[in-house]
Amino acid sequence: MAPNVTQGFFSVIRWRSDATRDEARNVAVLLVDAEGAFGSLRSAPISAISPRLHEQGMLDAMLAGLEARFSQDAKPTLAEIRSLHASLQRSVYLTEPQPVAVPDVETAIHALYRAYVAPHYRSSREMTKGRVLDTVVESLRRSGHPVRRGEYVKDFIFDLVIEGRRPSVGEVLSFATSAKNWTPAEHAAGHFLYANEKVEAQAFAVIEPPSEVSHRNASIAHDRVLRWFAHERITVLKPNELGQGSLPI
Repeated sequence: MAPNVTQGFFSVIRWRSDATRDEARNVAVLLVDAEGAFGSLRSAPISAISPRLHEQGMLDAMLAGLEARFSQDAKPTLAEIRSLHASLQRSVYLTEPQPVAVPDVETAIHALYRAYVAPHYRSSREMTKGRVLDTVVESLRRSGHPVRRGEYVKDFIFDLVIEGRRPSVGEVLSFATSAKNWTPAEHAAGHFLYANEKVEAQAFAVIEPPSEVSHRNASIAHDRVLRWFAHERITVLKPNELGQGSLPI
């Protein structure tokens, strides 16, 4: 092996929504060495893997747990990854670890991510709800909030759940797309208001307002939803307003 190049091992995390069918998507790639001296994990945006909120929640919880493990000083060893490969065999599974030359960890994980995981879609000025939800979850975690995505509370599923002395539940909406029919977004907002009454939690909403790509119907629906939330005294924030102290927690 060339000087300044070390031996690493990589494995791809894959997801299949139906474990009885062999149709899987690559979710993330991880890189370790034999002894846990270095390690890295790079995952695709959750919204690019599944459009279903509950599936997004399960994937997010699994990846968050792995990311916490990789954030420790002692990284996962090759033996740990092989153990996960052997034990995870249903909806989420790991490919068998393969050797790879590592000139440096960041270069290697970036190349592996591009080769095996990176979604192949064209960039767009539209901000779908899924893309906004990805951004919101990342922002809340950077601010220290223990947020869970796509989780049920008393039989009602919420985009965001933040545990505390009193749970906080959140709804994410985006009006920054070219859609003409905004009835589904209004239904989602109405469901959130109804569900919040039943769980009696602290509630907030993160809403991406209409943009230059939006149809005029988006502004009408956006204003209507804001009136509903104001009437129920729901805290409403834009994605760029998230941070410490901005939420009713």
